[in-house]
Amino acid sequence: MSFCPTCGNELKPNTRFCGNCGASISLKNDDFTTGSFTMKNTQRRIVRLWIIFLFVFIFLIFLPSIIGLDGMDGGFALGFVSFFMVIMSIVVILIYRSRANQLDRILAGEGRLAVWKYEPYEWEQFTAIDFEEEKKAKKFLFFLISAICVIVGVILLVLVRDVLIFYISLAIIPVVAIPAFLAPRMRYNKLKKSEGKVLISEKGVIVGRMFHLWVKQGARLDQVVLVTDEYPPILEFHYSMPTRNGRQEEVARVPVPSGKMEEAERIGEYFARKANEIE
Repeated sequence: MSFCPTCGNELKPNTRFCGNCGASISLKNDDFTTGSFTMKNTQRRIVRLWIIFLFVFIFLIFLPSIIGLDGMDGGFALGFVSFFMVIMSIVVILIYRSRANQLDRILAGEGRLAVWKYEPYEWEQFTAIDFEEEKKAKKFLFFLISAICVIVGVILLVLVRDVLIFYISLAIIPVVAIPAFLAPRMRYNKLKKSEGKVLISEKGVIVGRMFHLWVKQGARLDQVVLVTDEYPPILEFHYSMPTRNGRQEEVARVPVPSGKMEEAERIGEYFARKANEIE
């Protein structure tokens, strides 16, 4: 049983406004309906894979001396590349170990707000919507980077007067085109093969087999938007993380199953209130 903090009137479960004085009622984690959610920690599998890579690259560093490969015949190059990959492997292991620990805590129930499951037709419609949105986003990013490459190439051509620099700038365009084309399709295939279920927590969401995390390594949740002009409606979690070229923005789309619109609204309000408290 709960009461209005303004007038003391007894409140109904999950109410957002007092029926007596009209005051807005703040919700807590306990006001959300949660359920069971089980899945394997895929981040741990990535950690184990890169640990294997780490030992392989360490072995390759010493391989030239073991087989008597002269440095000028490729030994130095093999050792340098292997050393670089060792450093890279350590960084990847540390990042994904942190993600794995966070996923363990989320699966254990920490900060859990909702667990939703879907009918096959709802999940199929959602994956189609998500695919189209990802294609639009990656296409825009591709055209933006391509335009920058052309502009920079022209400027360097005028300043340096070397057409090779212009061609190098243009060569970046097809390199960018590959991930722009493949990324949405890989995401679509992963969602299609996933069981239709979602877990929403304070630190991240699990959509099918996709794990989105907006804490650690400088990541942050920027906004939560409820899109109602699609079916099923989509609860969008916009988050970003730091990269060498600025902050990389990502969107975790969570379909709202039938009968869960009110709960989706409460979740959106909950994150909006937490953002205001931080500010």
